[in-house]
Amino acid sequence: MFVNWAHFLIPKIFIVLSLIANPILVNLIHTEKVFKFGDYRYLLYFFAGFNVTSALSDLLVPICVHTYRYATVVFITEGLFENRSHFASFLIAYRCAFISGTYGILNAHFIFRFLVLRYNQFVVQHFNNSGFGAACGLVLFHWFSWAIMTDISMGADGEVRDYIRESFEESYGSMENVNTKVVIFSEASPGVVFRSWVGTIYVTFLATYSIILYFVLGYKIMSSLNRGLTTMSHKTTQMQKQLFLALFVQTAIPICVSFVPCTISLYGSAFRMDSLSWINWSASVAVSSFPFLDPMAISLCLPALRNKLLLRIGYRLSPNRIQTIPCL
Repeated sequence: MFVNWAHFLIPKIFIVLSLIANPILVNLIHTEKVFKFGDYRYLLYFFAGFNVTSALSDLLVPICVHTYRYATVVFITEGLFENRSHFASFLIAYRCAFISGTYGILNAHFIFRFLVLRYNQFVVQHFNNSGFGAACGLVLFHWFSWAIMTDISMGADGEVRDYIRESFEESYGSMENVNTKVVIFSEASPGVVFRSWVGTIYVTFLATYSIILYFVLGYKIMSSLNRGLTTMSHKTTQMQKQLFLALFVQTAIPICVSFVPCTISLYGSAFRMDSLSWINWSASVAVSSFPFLDPMAISLCLPALRNKLLLRIGYRLSPNRIQTIPCL
């Protein structure tokens, strides 16, 4: 199903860029012999792998959003799973769950950075044995719970399709063979409305608690660095600040390209705030940009990685531009 050229081309461009940027990031970190990232490199590798998986899911399950009165519709536009089936319907929930997985990874990063500053010896002793597994478990919890809740709360047949059929077909043509997931917040049976609200409140909780965690731990991290509560050297403290800046940029990206578009789509329908069609399709385009923007934020915000990248593309740096990174 063709929506428009922007919706068709822009996500594919981001997919290609993400499949280039993430391996480059991994290579920059892995081949760094002088500068040491310590155990933090494993979280960065994990983040890059997640980004690649998310990009591939965009390729396999391209989606778009449509809103009508009190309903929000997410549907597959093209590809291997374009034809209607129960499995393809679940894949919509699977695709949307990557949004929550992003929150889980950022939670793990903030917790790690906080523990390194306040309880570094604990991290040294336990990260390799259980810490990395706990971080992966947190991400999987976010991903699976969002996918399952979305699959349960968003209908795909019967009443929900009839509610949005006329509006959908006016915009995109016949929906008989289209895979959809739909939430309806009013003007439907009590069961459908109840499931829609439960699912929406749950995914809102996952996003909201994550954002609150970012602010709370971010404040504690910066307070520790500014007050000099760590035993690190000045050089190491400066590097921690650079890492925190990179993490701050990483956090701002999903808030802008994931949290805000999802909130507008869901709660716009919940409170009958009709949105323009370009806002709906641009939401899915914005989400597809994260797997590329995230590795670029890390590569460009950390001076050592940025300098190394510039050297690889042939840009000469003056000696005073080259910085060292202490062991983290």
